[in-house]
Amino acid sequence: MKYHLEFKLETTSSDIKLEIRPYYCSIANDNLLNIVNKEYTPSQGDKLYFLPGVNIPRVKLKDLTLQYKIKTVRNIDEATHVFGSPNSVAKMKNSHWKYLIPTDKFKTMFEQIQSNMDIFYAENVREALEHYTEEYLLCDYDAINHFKYTENKLLRDTVTSIPDFMMYARSSSLVSTVEDNYKDLFPDIMDLEIYDESELIKHINGDDAVVIDETMFTQLSDMFKSSDTDNHILAMEIMANSNYTDSLLYIELLFKGYAYQMGNCRTKNHVNFKSLLSYLGKSKNYMETSIDDIVESLINKDQVSTDKLDIILNKYSWQIGNRGDSKYFKVKTVTLDEELLKSLNTNYVYTVSEDYIPEPIEATEEEVAHELYGVDNDNIEVTLPVVVESNNNQINDTNSFEWF
Repeated sequence: MKYHLEFKLETTSSDIKLEIRPYYCSIANDNLLNIVNKEYTPSQGDKLYFLPGVNIPRVKLKDLTLQYKIKTVRNIDEATHVFGSPNSVAKMKNSHWKYLIPTDKFKTMFEQIQSNMDIFYAENVREALEHYTEEYLLCDYDAINHFKYTENKLLRDTVTSIPDFMMYARSSSLVSTVEDNYKDLFPDIMDLEIYDESELIKHINGDDAVVIDETMFTQLSDMFKSSDTDNHILAMEIMANSNYTDSLLYIELLFKGYAYQMGNCRTKNHVNFKSLLSYLGKSKNYMETSIDDIVESLINKDQVSTDKLDIILNKYSWQIGNRGDSKYFKVKTVTLDEELLKSLNTNYVYTVSEDYIPEPIEATEEEVAHELYGVDNDNIEVTLPVVVESNNNQINDTNSFEWF
């Protein structure tokens, strides 16, 4: 976020009033928070600060508190690590629609009208512009209307750049400002590295947390298929208290199959389940998950592998057959209906996409040693057979010399 200038314009038949003030905001897609893609590892004595919108069950921090003497702090200046999330941004900002007027166009307009302004207002504008380096000034709809529909002869006759202004007044831009309750955190917070809450969430269920594997996935699926909503609640609680890292694939598959049941269950509002949603980057209002979403989650958590892709396709390859290409899954070959294959008496296959040729990977010394000698040792000593040169008068007898 940056300080921009915003101007307001009022006119009478004999006077033009132009006011200007600083406006702390971000325009369009400027980052409000510097949430870094960086791993968090708990350490002795860490002091954690949570921005608004972070879903961390405080009771689950108990084990980390005991093991590492970690504590949460209310003053951000005392923190060793600050945690936030996309929800933090939504909690701390307001959005407004503003018109963006290029600074050079505004300066031209000001030069034309300042002789008709009160000297006090003219001097304030001049001082504000003296060191202003941003590309735009902001204004609201009322200010634009003075140029768009003005019947004020003084303004119309004085400002020759009205057509220029109207070029930039055709559409407004979304501008974000900080809620009053959180203004004390800014602008210093923008220079901090803020950890994503998911980096802490993956530690809080502890090493003893249950891992959702194929067997448990089947059991939880049966619970979601039940008409008894108590089973849905229990299944969601098991998911929320599982080992998120080791259970990631099957958790995502549960969302793929049973997002509707979860969305209709009050447990979605429980802090533990909201913590799981935060870890996965999902919203309690929209839990729908596609096979591409599952792959995206595996990629984001550095867990994608061919084995896990096989599991996804074993369950949902029919979707590719019905719908064709998706973001991550592409149709490689096409065959024919079984009856047509029988009539042709051939296994017809049409290749849509040619084979991907893997790029060669340079083997390490350890890998070469293992391939050649079947051992893992950085300091392998190999004694090779001595090659003895023979002349034409000698008989090549392998028993006539020793092998070492």
